[in-house]
Amino acid sequence: MAIQARLAAVLAALFIAMATTPIAAAQPAACGTAPLAGDRVALLIGNSAYNDWEWPSLKNAVNDIDYVCDAFARAGISPRIVRNADMATLDTALTRFAAEAAGAKSVIIYYAGHGFEYGGRNWLVPMEAPPAARRADVEKRYLSIEAAVKRVVPTGAFTLLFVDACRTAEPVVRIEDVNVAAGEAASAPLGLLDIGQGAVFYSTAKGRPALDFAPVGSPVSPFAAAVVKELAIPGLEISDYFKIVSREVYKRTHGMELGPQQPFHYGSWFDDYYLVAPPEVPAAAPARPTSAVAVVPLPAKGQATTAARSAATDPLADISLDRLAIEDEPVLIADVLSRHPAAELVRLADGGHPLAQQLAGYMFSLGVGVKRDLPRARTYLEASAAQGFPAGQQELAYLLLENDPSAADVKRAYDLYVAASNAGFSKAKTHLAYRLAAGTFGPADFARSQALYAEAAEKGHPAAIFALTYFADTRAANLARLRTIASAGNPEGNHWLCEAHFAAKTLAGAIEDCSVAARAGFAGSRAILADAYAKGVGVTADASEAAHWAKLARALPELRKDQRALIAGIGE
Repeated sequence: MAIQARLAAVLAALFIAMATTPIAAAQPAACGTAPLAGDRVALLIGNSAYNDWEWPSLKNAVNDIDYVCDAFARAGISPRIVRNADMATLDTALTRFAAEAAGAKSVIIYYAGHGFEYGGRNWLVPMEAPPAARRADVEKRYLSIEAAVKRVVPTGAFTLLFVDACRTAEPVVRIEDVNVAAGEAASAPLGLLDIGQGAVFYSTAKGRPALDFAPVGSPVSPFAAAVVKELAIPGLEISDYFKIVSREVYKRTHGMELGPQQPFHYGSWFDDYYLVAPPEVPAAAPARPTSAVAVVPLPAKGQATTAARSAATDPLADISLDRLAIEDEPVLIADVLSRHPAAELVRLADGGHPLAQQLAGYMFSLGVGVKRDLPRARTYLEASAAQGFPAGQQELAYLLLENDPSAADVKRAYDLYVAASNAGFSKAKTHLAYRLAAGTFGPADFARSQALYAEAAEKGHPAAIFALTYFADTRAANLARLRTIASAGNPEGNHWLCEAHFAAKTLAGAIEDCSVAARAGFAGSRAILADAYAKGVGVTADASEAAHWAKLARALPELRKDQRALIAGIGE
């Protein structure tokens, strides 16, 4: 019990150090031992105590599942823990779990340990498994993840897999009777899993290690730390949750000797899925807005957005328009929700706070942190825009154009974009520039579009910087800007470098950027990388790698039509 008490104290201290909403730590021995209950259940498997002779030990794998266990339980997910299990123990645990999970609507499996792929299937490594085996013995010595899923997940249930294991090229298991020289396939890093309805979340990309700790001395892996940290934010649909966990792991491991570590996810699901359900947030209807387009001057960096607001009275005073104007919305919203519950933002929005109204409008329009409600989203965005708040104007214009707009909606969206652009809001300048070039508001106006892109780029908006690479006179300077963004650890810079070099047919010099961005989950970079492997552009042609990245790209709904066409037929 003394060891368990020390571990509980370490984990509790880590919660405080992460400066997130605390989840009270239960004793590790208690969590995961009660009978399963409810329609959401989890099986947590952690294998740490490998013998350091045949297998490297993984100090934190068991710590990880102890850490995750309590967070899942607090989220209403009933967990079962299996620690340092041999094959017989795993078999018994799966039988018990399958019986208890028979009525579940969603099943989560979290594995931390060693794993590999062989024969088109993926395998986890039990404690007593050997580092080498003959083909006929693989199924006896190692546990097929696909078989485990089929065994424990009821028909029709949503399946969610977290896999925290290295995926480096060095063979984890040697298949003794495989003739690699003759072209027979040996073991490989863990690959894609076919699980039907659900999603898989790998802690690291193919060919990369999964760090057991970050920073040095941490009692849990960077993946487990991020999984728990972001679980404290309610109402994140699973795809948004994956994105912010991935960014958190990347940030924690950037600059480390074996870093950065980039998790990635894929899957197929029809309905929104939440690890922590969005809260019911009743609203007091905001005052009815006027239709006039007003303009609020952009404040100096770091200042509040109106003279009446100050850090002493405004809980959102630290969120400047400069930040709103350039930061990726899912990352920004996740940061806001980690410090301000959705109910607080809605309360502020109902009280007339223009920034809260814009944030609430975005959240309700996409179902981030709250249940999706387009009419309510528009109400908040109308109220924000009516106050002349540039971010609200830009978001309302986008909403109008993305939802079967009438001619009046198009005209109004133009006026809103112009008002926000004239106020100096960079994201609005980029949106307006794109629409002008695309001819949304009449004949294409490339000169005005380029000027707006230049203004937004000067403020640091990555998409605008990318757009300027299309113009010969601004290409070199803006490629350099994107390189600076990428070098600072922001994979959005790598993504736009990948897109820019693909468009210019100079992709061979940016393959590593495509790889970084693809691992970070950017749909376009995944498609471009798949095409590169299919054609051997900048890399050795590899049909399996092309199919791998094409499948991951298609899994993302934001993949553009032209990019879907680019990879049509690859791996299908």
